[in-house]
Amino acid sequence: MRKRLGDFLPLILVGIGLCILLYPTVSNFLVERNSSRVIENYDAAVENLTEEKYAQMLGEARAYNEHLAQMAGAAPQDETSDSAAPINAAVPADGLPAYDELLNLNGDGVMGYLTIPKLDVTMPVYHTVEEPVLQVGAGHLPDTSLPVGGPSTHTVLSGHRGLPSAKLFTELDKLATGDEFYIRVLNETCAYQVDSIETVLPHETESLVIRAGEDLCTLVTCTPYGVNSHRLLVRAHAIPYVEAMDEAVGKTESFINIPLPYALLMLALAAIGVVLIVLKVRANRARAAMQAAALAGVPRSRTYEELSRSSYARPDARGVHEREGEAHARRRDS
Repeated sequence: MRKRLGDFLPLILVGIGLCILLYPTVSNFLVERNSSRVIENYDAAVENLTEEKYAQMLGEARAYNEHLAQMAGAAPQDETSDSAAPINAAVPADGLPAYDELLNLNGDGVMGYLTIPKLDVTMPVYHTVEEPVLQVGAGHLPDTSLPVGGPSTHTVLSGHRGLPSAKLFTELDKLATGDEFYIRVLNETCAYQVDSIETVLPHETESLVIRAGEDLCTLVTCTPYGVNSHRLLVRAHAIPYVEAMDEAVGKTESFINIPLPYALLMLALAAIGVVLIVLKVRANRARAAMQAAALAGVPRSRTYEELSRSSYARPDARGVHEREGEAHARRRDS
């Protein structure tokens, strides 16, 4: 059993190596497949909304954003409001549902989805930035505007980078000024164009404030990659949404996209595995041929030691052995 395990050990090691290399890619593919299902379910639920319910949900979200703008001093306020009061998204404005009930169409926390064409990613946008949310999509930062656009709004979406199981915001640092991304909420799509990229410390949130009259969205992730001591802020302003953008919105990868270095390394390991298998098959065939020959009675060459043992086993073993030894000596001298 131990010998048999040793024979297959190289193949087992190659298989383990391939599994390790494939895990991030396959896991990301599964996460994207799940995201696709979540988005499909969301779109289907939106289609089933009545006009009254649709208008109510959108109206509540916009009223909530107006409330936040007033609290931040970026919009006209009622005489009874307190401009110095801190923003607390958990406390709803009078007559509005609580934060986690707004735009919560299916009760699963999904409020829409984000598409970044340059990074080839589409992911659901969930309420809050809690860890379970950030494992599977982008999280909406509470106390910031809901992603329905409009003047005096600033939506902040956060996402993980560097997860072995999902791509998400891993390549957010590849965005540049002028790049675009889209947020789909209900049947409304907001288009944004990047205009500012900066790196700040976690407590530096001045760039996330609401600016009067502006429609902004900032994507946030940890940086540097693997260190996560700072925050990368990719800010964008609203631009007109046109039909030409429809093709990109909601698009997800339908195949496993393996990075080139990983693909080359996996091909090399696969080639090594094939070579090992071929060598193993040849060795097994040679061994089988030898066993078949032995069973068929084909004599094999006898060594001097075997000949000696067989000679001593006969009654006249001593004489035979001496005669064979003398003959061997004569051949050597000649």
